[in-house]
Amino acid sequence: MKKVLCLGTAGKGGQDERRIYRLSKWLNADVSYYFVDRSISKVEAAKDVWRVLKSEPWDLVYQEGTGLAGGVNLILASLLRQQPYVISSGDPIAGFFRTTKGNLVGNIFEIYEHLLYRYSAGFMGWTPYLTGVAMRMGAPKAVTVEGAVASDIFYPYSPEKRRAIRQKLGIPENHLVCGVVGSLIWVPPQSYCYGYELVEILKRVKRDDISFLIVGDGDGKTRMEEAVPKSLRSRIVFTGRLPESEVVSAMNAMDIGFVTLFGEMGNYRLTTKLPEYLGCGVPVAMNPTAGFYDYAANGGWALPEGHPSDRFFWDRSALWLDNLSWQEVKTKKEAAVEVAAKYFDYEVIAPKFRDFMHRLLDPKSLNQDKVIAKTDEPGETESSKLLF
Repeated sequence: MKKVLCLGTAGKGGQDERRIYRLSKWLNADVSYYFVDRSISKVEAAKDVWRVLKSEPWDLVYQEGTGLAGGVNLILASLLRQQPYVISSGDPIAGFFRTTKGNLVGNIFEIYEHLLYRYSAGFMGWTPYLTGVAMRMGAPKAVTVEGAVASDIFYPYSPEKRRAIRQKLGIPENHLVCGVVGSLIWVPPQSYCYGYELVEILKRVKRDDISFLIVGDGDGKTRMEEAVPKSLRSRIVFTGRLPESEVVSAMNAMDIGFVTLFGEMGNYRLTTKLPEYLGCGVPVAMNPTAGFYDYAANGGWALPEGHPSDRFFWDRSALWLDNLSWQEVKTKKEAAVEVAAKYFDYEVIAPKFRDFMHRLLDPKSLNQDKVIAKTDEPGETESSKLLF
């Protein structure tokens, strides 16, 4: 049986680990797992990855994420050992760094991005736009395997449970709740962090039956808290960082989840929170990118044009919310779960992952693609191989 190594550059915990386990269980292969230790230095982490790559004659390595500790080693393994590997990513590498760190850093990482894709056996993009970029940069084969939502974790709670969550958060039951979940890191080149637009929109809306919920932590949280006028502090809740179970609860307290994308990064990606909002029955308010129209239009609204740190954007968004009817919100909520199931359920995306991986493992074999997913989650059984 073919040997596959699944490598997670984001470490253990979070969506990437869950994605690795839930996709790999569809493979007809001997699968092992290694997750980069994020508590040690990048140099030590890279050394550990290299030891794992040399420990077995892997038929294929599947890496979730584009972290340097894994990516640089895979490029070297391809050049020195003819090691085939597949990269899966939800972000444009160069675009991410150009947006958050500036052009110089972004241009340096574009070189890495080209090499990572050029020497791979294939690429899996979380969006078709990332897939196209990877092919242009030299990936020999590519497929779109969207960022998925675990429907057994992210699902709509009952109205009674939603009311109880709002009561616990101090949000009135009859309020329209707009929220955001994310890392609240201030990005100087953009003068922005996730959620900042909600503070400014709150200052501008005229309706009094609206509250805002911001979930996450980072150096931008203090900036936002200080920007809220005293007269409006009862209408915005900052929860700080929450464990995943409480994140799901917070999402279920929302009526609208904001997905603000910007810069070169925003044109190609879908935030990991998009399918999670939709899975919870929360329609999204999203910038009018291709991703919105391809994936989320039925379950959400297109935000005004413009950067989320622009006054024009805040003014137009407030005007939209002032005129938004409860009936329209109800209709979008009903559609949100259907959109999540159509595009982002693991039962939908996993067969694409399976087919692509099996072709790379054995291009001549066609019958492997009828394999049914194993019922047990790798990582939770004695038979799975978790490498340390």
